[in-house]
Amino acid sequence: MTYSNDQKALIMLSTLEGYNLRRKRFESVDRPCELYDDYTVADNMIAKMEKSGVKVITIIDEDYPESLKEIYDPPYTLYYQGDKSLLCSKDLLAVVGTRRVSAYGKNIMQNFAPAFIRSGFKIISGLARGVDSIGHKISLENNSPTVAVVANGLDICYPPENADMQRRIAQTGLVISEYPMGAKPLQFHFPERNRIISALSQGVFIPEAGDRSGSLITADYAIEQGRELFVVLGSIFSQQSVGCNKKIRELQAIITLTPEDVIDVLGKTVRKNDAKIIQLDFASQAIIDILKDGALHFDEILQKSSMNIADLSGILTQLEILGLIRKLQGNNFEIIPLI
Repeated sequence: MTYSNDQKALIMLSTLEGYNLRRKRFESVDRPCELYDDYTVADNMIAKMEKSGVKVITIIDEDYPESLKEIYDPPYTLYYQGDKSLLCSKDLLAVVGTRRVSAYGKNIMQNFAPAFIRSGFKIISGLARGVDSIGHKISLENNSPTVAVVANGLDICYPPENADMQRRIAQTGLVISEYPMGAKPLQFHFPERNRIISALSQGVFIPEAGDRSGSLITADYAIEQGRELFVVLGSIFSQQSVGCNKKIRELQAIITLTPEDVIDVLGKTVRKNDAKIIQLDFASQAIIDILKDGALHFDEILQKSSMNIADLSGILTQLEILGLIRKLQGNNFEIIPLI
């Protein structure tokens, strides 16, 4: 690909640390090419990008997403791997939250994320530990394209244990960053990248967030950018739910009790599970049959199924991931109604 001097100048501008500095330089000239006389740095960066299969969209390009142009501080470059058309998708739903996700948060994600995907949403998140990773993982398991916005160059993976996940997302979805090759995941990069997650989305869903969770920064950006904010009410005794409960108390978010609370507000149609596509083994179908008459406690299912605890727990978890059942309070389970 051939880059103009304006594009090369923006690539070089992206190597400067700190958004305020980049913005000051960008706004000081009429055209980006006026910033530099020598583009050797950009040429070297482009060579590294081509070697790693990384491409870039700049703010002056026709395919730069309008949703980012509309915010106060749009990124001047978007380095990417994968399907760039997802940048302009009207079906992106941000799913972010605590890195130290509890069993409660995991259960919410296992029930809500598949429903979002079935209704046509594609999850966008930050590839971080906890809620972010769970959202991406469920998307991959359901063959749904997902978008990861990272806080470093695309030749680096953070956290490192998500390297395989990042590779798989790039193959079936999209990985993006405003930071050039070689950029490390510095602390202030994370709040900067959060504005991109919220801006590209139709709404932001937070299942669980502590008082100092970075996802609350995404929540604030969502409010500033006019996006809907959805949070799940958590226990007043749980540190992982302090942030969500705070947003509810401040009347800044929509209290979310079911996936439909998000889906309906954002104008989607809840899709029913297609039993012809989901093929269940004998044991899994037996559990579905047991639950057809209504919600049951784990111990009741255990008694009716004659399974051992380990096998039953595994099957229930798998059925939750498939979006066929959901876990209720008190260790009860029920079939998700077909709508």
